[in-house]
Amino acid sequence: MHKKLWFQIHWLLGIVFGVTLILIGISGAVWSYQKEIMRLINPDTYTVQIPQNKEILTVQEILEKYQEQNPDRKINSISFSTDNSSSVSMSLASLDPNNRRGETIYLNPYTAEVLPELVGGDFFNFFFRLHRWLTFSGDIQYIGKNVVAISTIACIVLVISGIVVYWPRIRHAFLKSFTFSFKTKKRAFLSTMHSAVGLWLIIPFLLMCLTGLYWSYDWYRSAMFTVMGVEQPKRNVAPTPQQAQQNQQARQGQEGQRGQGGGTQREIPKPVSFVDAQKAVDIFNQKVEKDYVNASIRLTPTKDTIYTISYRFVDATHFRETNSMDIDIAKSEVLKEAKYSDKKLNEKIMSSMLPLHSGEFFGWIGQLIFFISSALMSLFVITGYMLYYDRWKKKRAKEQKLRG
Repeated sequence: MHKKLWFQIHWLLGIVFGVTLILIGISGAVWSYQKEIMRLINPDTYTVQIPQNKEILTVQEILEKYQEQNPDRKINSISFSTDNSSSVSMSLASLDPNNRRGETIYLNPYTAEVLPELVGGDFFNFFFRLHRWLTFSGDIQYIGKNVVAISTIACIVLVISGIVVYWPRIRHAFLKSFTFSFKTKKRAFLSTMHSAVGLWLIIPFLLMCLTGLYWSYDWYRSAMFTVMGVEQPKRNVAPTPQQAQQNQQARQGQEGQRGQGGGTQREIPKPVSFVDAQKAVDIFNQKVEKDYVNASIRLTPTKDTIYTISYRFVDATHFRETNSMDIDIAKSEVLKEAKYSDKKLNEKIMSSMLPLHSGEFFGWIGQLIFFISSALMSLFVITGYMLYYDRWKKKRAKEQKLRG
């Protein structure tokens, strides 16, 4: 493709998608340190003072104390840590029937006292929605989702076309093309800074864009699993309108039979056993090989007497570096243990797409580089707009001079 055409594509995409890319970049930068900032501004929720001469309550004791004070709340799971200063988190079924996500509370592991609610969540949720859907919601959420996806594809083309446009400069002075000087004149300064910043961000930009599309299109996500040679986990598929109507009619029919005393009786839910959960936790603590920053157990067994505990070691690089242990409390043994460290590289990548997107997959240095790259998106776009305006102004002045 001719260089002039690449140049036109580069500027056209920059003009059309520049503002959207600024929003995506800023929101991504804000969100990148969400976990660290939330812990910083909520010290009384995430951590507790270690009292003298007092032992940490067992999981069973914490569950029983909370349930006794809140008999109407259904506890789904509980998370704990080997860190004695860490609070315990508990997942509860929401009192709102329309809220399927439930809610999370934090408790003092020494007293089972409920700790203050987290602050700052709404702030970060806004930037998350801005990053994913441009804050669009409801029936028009797909519009924001597709605008973000198309802008992401445009960013990939911008990177490629930028390399083509600036290739003569790069080939002529490779190392110098990564630098710029504040002593140069206005347009020369903007041009060299724009190209230098672009070269710095090639790899982070491409990784962020290619991984970002994972959440944009189902076909793209499936293609990634196929290319990486990893089996794609099955997702719960929402029923079709016809299926939903049939299910609703079936439920109404069953309720009508119960109301008429017609045979079918309301099924009484099986009570959750805190004793059994404690047995699973005890076996887990005996078998786990080292300290963990977080371990979570669902109070409902996955099958009969089998409980699954998901956990993350204290030396984990990122938050998706999770392991799991299947425990049969009837036999007091571990049936299966799946460790993140035992996965192949392709499996680690596909199970850690979000840390790969944020740079956390590469440790703290990767997270910092991706944060800076996302923040510099604004500078990259603004300098591009300034160059375009300067070029347009000179072209207009030249045309007016020819007319005069």
